[in-house]
Parts: sequence; C-alpha cells; structure tokens
Amino acid sequence: MRVGICYNIDYVPEVHGSPQEYFNEILAQVDILEETGYDTVWFSEHHCEGYSFGNPAVMAAAAAARTKRIRIGTGVSLVPLHHPIFLAEQYGMLDVLSGGRLEYGVGRGYIMHEYDWLNIKVGDSHERYREAMEFIVKAWSGDGSPMDFDGKHFKVDGYTYFPKPVQRPIPPIYASGGGTPDSFRWAGEMGFNLGTALFIPDRDFIRNNIKMYRDALVEHGHDPSLREVAMITQMFCAKDQAEAVDDGGRYATNYYRFFSKLDRSPVKQGMAAYYETADARDMNAGDFVLFGTPENLVERINRLGDDLNFDLLLMEVAQGSAPPAKVRSALELFGREVIPRLKKREGAPKVAAA
Repeated sequence: MRVGICYNIDYVPEVHGSPQEYFNEILAQVDILEETGYDTVWFSEHHCEGYSFGNPAVMAAAAAARTKRIRIGTGVSLVPLHHPIFLAEQYGMLDVLSGGRLEYGVGRGYIMHEYDWLNIKVGDSHERYREAMEFIVKAWSGDGSPMDFDGKHFKVDGYTYFPKPVQRPIPPIYASGGGTPDSFRWAGEMGFNLGTALFIPDRDFIRNNIKMYRDALVEHGHDPSLREVAMITQMFCAKDQAEAVDDGGRYATNYYRFFSKLDRSPVKQGMAAYYETADARDMNAGDFVLFGTPENLVERINRLGDDLNFDLLLMEVAQGSAPPAKVRSALELFGREVIPRLKKREGAPKVAAA
C-alpha cells in the first residue's frame, strides 16, 4: 500500500498567520513527508473561502523543487473550469520539472458557484470534463506533431503541444469517483486510476462501485493489476488513543462544518447536508476516518485495505484549525511508526500505470 497526504485545507489566519507563513509551513511539512517515507503529496484546487489552492500546480511545483523522491499530485484539478490546452501544458511542465513525479488527480468539483463565477454552465460540466480529459491524453501521448481536436466544447486545429511529459506514454491520471456510479464506470472505461473516499458514509456503495470500476477496466481491455484505487480520508495520529480521537475528532468536525457551508444552496443536499451534523468521533468508531495510535492505525488500515482492496491511502491532516505543531507531530509519528508496517497489496504496482 502506498501512502500520501492531500492538502485540501481551509486557511485560518489566526492559526496559520499570513499567506506567506501559511504556504511556507505547508512546504516545511512536505519536507517531513519526504524524510519519513510518504510516497506522494497532493494539492487540491478551489476558488472560494480560502479553501485549498487557486492554482495547485504552483504549489506542487514549489514542493517538487525542494524534494527528490516523493511523488507530486493534485487532489483534484477541477478540469471543467479550464481550457484543456492550459491544463495539458501546465501539468505536463510540472511532470518535466519534477523529473517525472506527477500524479494527476482530476474531477468536476462540488462547489457549483465556482462555475457561476467563471461563467461556465454547471449542466455542461460532465461533457467538458470528459472532453477535456480526452484532449489532455491526446496531447500528452502525441509525438509533438500538430494535432486537431473537434469536440462540442473545445475545437482546436493544428495545435502543437509542448512540453513532452517525462512519464511515457502519459503521467498517471486518477479520476474521481464519488456520488454517482457513472463516475466509477467512466474511470474504468478510460483506463484511468480511481480516486474515491473512505469517509463517504455508505460503505457498500464504495465497495460495489470499486468492483464496477475494475469490471469496466477489464471490459475495455485495461489491466486492473496496473491500475490503482486511491482512497482518501481524514487522519490524526498520536501516542495516546484518547488524545488522537479528541484532537482528530475536533479538527475534522471543524472542517466538516466549514465544508458544509461552502454549498450555498438554500436547502443542503447530499454530502453537504450530511456534514452539517456529522461528528468525526462517531465516524472514527465506524472506520470512516482514522484517528488513533500507531498500533491502532496499522491494524485498522491493513484491515480496511483487505476489505476494500485499495492501493493508495491519501490522508488529510492539516484541516479544521489544526495547529501546525500538532500537524507536524501527527505526520512524523505516522511516517516513522505506521508506514513501515502497512501491508503491500498483492499485485499493486509501485507507481500506477499511465
């Protein structure tokens, strides 16, 4: 099992200081991840309320410049909000600058007023997402010759893509699967890796749709043993179980309340409605999030890996006003005492296939 950290976080000036201090602290934490054995670090994209990063490629490039080993990803890049030329060039350049360490996580997002601000119809998001990903794959896998693309939303004649990514034929792509079975199926049809969430409260839904994803891989001629399933959730690690549950539960619940308010709909629905009242401590008792001692987390993560058969565990720690010192402590303890004791999934590649 590979392990990484995803920075999908809320900026709180009273906790993080100035924006410069905030970004520098995150990069200092990336140094810890590099030193203590984490496999990958991902940065998310959003455009409201100090949530995540307006341009995750910039943050990822800064992380790549100060590291040598750890892979660099996005969790996720909001593909429908951009022209695919911009995304192909920006993230292709990130793969080059990092020496071939890019892991490109993609999705549509869930904050619909971001679409309104950018004057993009929400109803077009599925088509724009899938069409843009077809363009990016074509650009990355080409030989640099002029290419044409005739889509409904994107039409390009004689475009010459640059720079050629280091990873061939293309960097690994992780397509999000969350609220609808169709997103899992499409990821499999395209031969992408899958990104989904442990914290989704319906465990059977996730289990069944991971199977659907792997079935779709086989049906469309892709080898499931060369594709990863990435699972994301909140984590907090401390030497005392009560402390881990108390701190992890408090910060994650703070984050859930922040998350639920991002949906500006008059009546909350779906995940936003759930997280208006969800208590992270209860979720920890049900193994939807991971708060515990190293011993507790090793046992639970290995058990969940056997049950759900995922290959990459992505964890969110620096959320909900968690003080940087506590975040660093949790990262260091997990890196030194949990990562070396996690099972390697049978047949899982060290790095997901392109």
